[in-house]
Amino acid sequence: MAKRKGVEQQRQEYERSYRQLAAQLAQTGYVVQGTVVRKRLKCGKPQCACHRDPARGHGPYAYWTSKVGGRTVSRKLSDEEATLYEQWIQNRRQLDQILRQMRELSKKVAELMIGHPPSIPSDSHRRASRSEDKPRKKA
Repeated sequence: MAKRKGVEQQRQEYERSYRQLAAQLAQTGYVVQGTVVRKRLKCGKPQCACHRDPARGHGPYAYWTSKVGGRTVSRKLSDEEATLYEQWIQNRRQLDQILRQMRELSKKVAELMIGHPPSIPSDSHRRASRSEDKPRKKA
């Protein structure tokens, strides 16, 4: 009976931690994939100082870069847009961290309540099962 009470206390502690993480999720703002980089560029004028000294390039100019549909895309940003994107990217990183913690807590609860963690298929198994779920085209 004492062991069961200890298990229940541990489960409640995990539950509290999980709810705190869920509350953090609710406070997370907009999220965007990718990165913001700032670059100095050379112009097309051969006499310009940017050709003699790379540190004197024009800019810096801000660019957002991300993978979209398997391709890398970049978009030039204004300073205001770059500030927004940097915050949204930080929000996504925070979201990813919170979700990792939630998955870890869920795994601990499964071990505590069921005696083993949930089995998670490998990436290759997940990819194969997704393609099997798609209906086949009839010839």
